[in-house]
Amino acid sequence: MERLVRVIGPAPSEMTLEKLEEAIKREHSRVSKGLEGGAYVYGTKKKKAKAPSKTAKVKRLEEKYNMPLEEIERRLELLRKMEEEK
Repeated sequence: MERLVRVIGPAPSEMTLEKLEEAIKREHSRVSKGLEGGAYVYGTKKKKAKAPSKTAKVKRLEEKYNMPLEEIERRLELLRKMEEEK
């Protein structure tokens, strides 16, 4: 147990307030110097963008063409019929 205290130091509850504040300042300084020096920050993975839901897609289409979904569907059907006739 004594070796552990030598390696990692005493627990925060065993320190006086002044020693705890000094330890926090030292750790903050150590980390900030490492980051300034170009250290890699672990744990900041880029999250994949979520695929938009069907309702979000519908809302985007309605806003883009400024008409309700039913009207868009009706016009698409008319286009399909015109393509088949050609």
